Amino acid sequence: MRSFARFRRIDYPDLDRLQKLYEWLFVPITLWPFNVEGLFRAALKRASAGKRLDKSMALVVNLLPPLPSEKTRRAVSEHEHAVQHGNYEPLIRARYKYDQVEQDLARDQKFQTDWNAIKAQFDVTKYADHKRIIRRRLVAERSMREDWELNWRKTDHRFHAVFATFCQRWNLYGMQRDRPLLLKLTANLTPFGTMIFIPAYWSFDPKRDLNWRAITALQKARGVQKQGQKLSTNQLAARLEAIHAAKLSKEADARKLKGEARLSWMLKKLNRDARTNERQIRRILAKSRDGT
Repeated sequence: MRSFARFRRIDYPDLDRLQKLYEWLFVPITLWPFNVEGLFRAALKRASAGKRLDKSMALVVNLLPPLPSEKTRRAVSEHEHAVQHGNYEPLIRARYKYDQVEQDLARDQKFQTDWNAIKAQFDVTKYADHKRIIRRRLVAERSMREDWELNWRKTDHRFHAVFATFCQRWNLYGMQRDRPLLLKLTANLTPFGTMIFIPAYWSFDPKRDLNWRAITALQKARGVQKQGQKLSTNQLAARLEAIHAAKLSKEADARKLKGEARLSWMLKKLNRDARTNERQIRRILAKSRDGT
């Protein structure tokens, strides 16, 4: 942060891009499409050496979308905080289904036998994180998997193959010591959309199991506009009218029309009611400038 403040006081040619990256540091990580902090540090290193950002750096910064609104950042931050604590209750209404399967699993002797067999063959502690959780490898969107290579001669590869199969058999995302971590019905934000995950064991009732009002509110927090066939048709008509109005405005300039004469002429050309006031015309013209 202090290094960046120094560049604000000098005439650095890529200051706008550094500023954009700096502002993205305060956006919830859930909305980062990549490691923004890592790029910011790399960009600062180049700037400190008196170099401009390289072409790829400039490209990725230019591609970053506009900074999310404060409302969006606040909603996503609250969601992040809940997810970190495994709290999906505001979005999920059928917790009892999870509780029932979790209780059954704790009493299942076959589950315990399987887990003991894994511990007998592998030192499972080396695969645990600082919370002593062993997590299976993730399956991404459309079932794509980065860790697909399998070399059976490598112990790590054998362990992850065995552990993934164990997790599939018992519907787990991992183990914490000897405690099974059962998959939940979840709704999660990503930089690219909202993902709803339904565990394989879950008898899904779309009307009762999810709090659609809360999920919709979370999705709308991104600033998503209403959509629909009729709405799209109306938006297209408004857009075409705005483009036409912009052309008429230029023609009115060429004709040197002003005041009431200009307004009356434009309303006639737009087939608008003569009682339409100038403020409405300005709103129409604004749509041609902002692309809405």
